[in-house]
Amino acid sequence: MKKLIQQDTAHNTYSSPPIRGRGKGVGLFLYIIAPVFVIIFFTSLMTDGLPMELPIGVVDLDNSSTTRTLIRRVDAFQSTSVKEVYRSEAEAREALEKCDIYGYIVFPSDMSSKVTSMRQPAIHIYYNAAFFTAGTLAYKDLRTIATLAKAAVGQAKLQAKGATQQQIDTFLQPVMLDTHMIGNPWTNYNAYLSTMIIPGLIIMFVGMMSIYSLGSEFREGRVRETLKKSGNNIWLLLAKKLLPIAAIYIVIMLCCQLYFYTYLDFPHEGSWWVIFVLSVLMVLAAQGGAVFLFGLFPHFRMSLSICSLWSVLNFSMSGTAYPIASMDPMIQTMSYLFPLRHYFMAYQLNIFHGYGLEYSYLWVFGLIFFAALPLLVAWNIKRAYEKWEYEA
Repeated sequence: MKKLIQQDTAHNTYSSPPIRGRGKGVGLFLYIIAPVFVIIFFTSLMTDGLPMELPIGVVDLDNSSTTRTLIRRVDAFQSTSVKEVYRSEAEAREALEKCDIYGYIVFPSDMSSKVTSMRQPAIHIYYNAAFFTAGTLAYKDLRTIATLAKAAVGQAKLQAKGATQQQIDTFLQPVMLDTHMIGNPWTNYNAYLSTMIIPGLIIMFVGMMSIYSLGSEFREGRVRETLKKSGNNIWLLLAKKLLPIAAIYIVIMLCCQLYFYTYLDFPHEGSWWVIFVLSVLMVLAAQGGAVFLFGLFPHFRMSLSICSLWSVLNFSMSGTAYPIASMDPMIQTMSYLFPLRHYFMAYQLNIFHGYGLEYSYLWVFGLIFFAALPLLVAWNIKRAYEKWEYEA
């Protein structure tokens, strides 16, 4: 049986049997069907934009008209729903630990008596912070109910003193807040997360398929044949291998943007030509970074593994989930090594807020820099193609 041998500068060898004509169906799936499936899957997970009817619990030890009114109010909230009114804190705690509910509120047994006697009862709130989004939403609604209960106590005290309703309202809320959420007034998690998750996944697909296209020649034992067909011109070989992949994913990325901003109606202020330019640059930057990694490590499996790690770290280093400015200075510096970070910053300025590309020239330059990285390693890719050969 023939063995595939890679002769690098240290004359090390790598062997695997040549494989021909395999994986065309798998390649088509990875090229087109998988990205489309991923786009539809992730965006459909958050169709409502915000989690609705999250189950919470209530421990009503007072069982008075006051607490029953508060329970009806918390059950009327859009994001939470009272699943059960428990008889003890132990039952509610057990349900919370089993993840049957995301939080609960405890009304003490002396709540009504303290309210009528103008004393302040202690209301306890518990929520599961292991589920960040669900726990935060549950805490927000439970905290609102606790605030309403506190306001009821203050109102009872002021009414007993003979204050008017206007005086009571002014005392309870001396400053009226007029809050405006810029860009995403519906708190739509789909618009917030999908606009970065999907580009990050496309970066992963582009990188993996680019390395697969270049590295599969080693696995299938036709590196010399491929290089010869390109006239021993590495630039022609790279163009023939990479441009079809770039074209396919640019079309997928543009269709994804149309899906975001027309069908799903995500908020955006940027012009369509800016969206087009950033989409093209992002795909080319992802491909350039992957080819650069392959040029540094011209070994099929190793470069594929390193590209996988690099692609996954794009999500953490983009700044979507956790602000980069709050990270360690070394991590902040490392964030520039990932194209999704550059795309995210340009997206915030150019698409989300509607500024021109001149306001994000540093981030645009970063994407262009990633796209040009293959210029630095093309010679090493050619050398790897020339040094691989078959031996009996």
